Amino acid sequence: MKKAYIILAHKNLDHLVRLVERLDDGNSRFFVHLDLKTDLLPIATFLAKKECITLVKRISTRWGGFSLAEATILGMRAIRDSNLTFESISLLSGQDYPIKSNKEIDEYLSSSEFSIFLDYFPLPNYRRWITGGTYRYTKYFFGINRIALFFSKSVNLISTLVPLLARKLPFHLRPYAGSQWWTIDQYALNYILDYVDQNPEYYKFHRFTFAPDELFFHIILLNAKDERIQESIVNDNLRYMKWIREDNAHPEILKKEDLQDLSASNSLFARKFDPNEDHEILNLIDQQILTT
Repeated sequence: MKKAYIILAHKNLDHLVRLVERLDDGNSRFFVHLDLKTDLLPIATFLAKKECITLVKRISTRWGGFSLAEATILGMRAIRDSNLTFESISLLSGQDYPIKSNKEIDEYLSSSEFSIFLDYFPLPNYRRWITGGTYRYTKYFFGINRIALFFSKSVNLISTLVPLLARKLPFHLRPYAGSQWWTIDQYALNYILDYVDQNPEYYKFHRFTFAPDELFFHIILLNAKDERIQESIVNDNLRYMKWIREDNAHPEILKKEDLQDLSASNSLFARKFDPNEDHEILNLIDQQILTT
């Protein structure tokens, strides 16, 4: 099965190398976006010798900002520009790791009646956010530093007094959100890129959305009038993540005490891992889970 992986990485480059080596089954290509602030010199030789790796145009990314969605789009464009055909395309972070073998990943994806695996929910969602979470697209967001936050609050206050400044989703789209990480087919990838190219105002709108990587792609796919898209979507992104609280900004770091849950999971991938907090868990996954 021909697979493509878009990997967004910014630290722990040894883990990135291990992730690629584990997923490299001879039928996969890797489109790696390495944050512009990160020194790639430590893995330059590795990147150069792996013909299956394409280093995506690098930008500086910031949590909560549009840059993470932009880096993903750059990876998607790199896939289309490669002129290669893939049956499955997965978005991973540089802190992910498979919890199924490459053979099992192939078998699952090729036998599924679905080809777009996406975690999603409509907004507002009062179970996750007391306010429903609509602020994520109705409020302006310019960044997390002190000046940016002050500017955001000021503009949002003014927008309540000046209706023309109020933020509304373009084209009367229905709002959806969900996990940033997904697996899609090439038809969906082309649909998203075509939509972005044909609707630049949608792209522009999300430049001032909070954490648009968790809305941008969901809104496009779940509002699609394309019957093939709608019939291909399942509400499951095939990722194991551990949340102590649903409203936390980040999932918990997975450790060796999580091995049993990882082994029992039906997910294909898990996140997130950090060797500085637990250096044994990946070896245990290799030895006790990835043996097929």
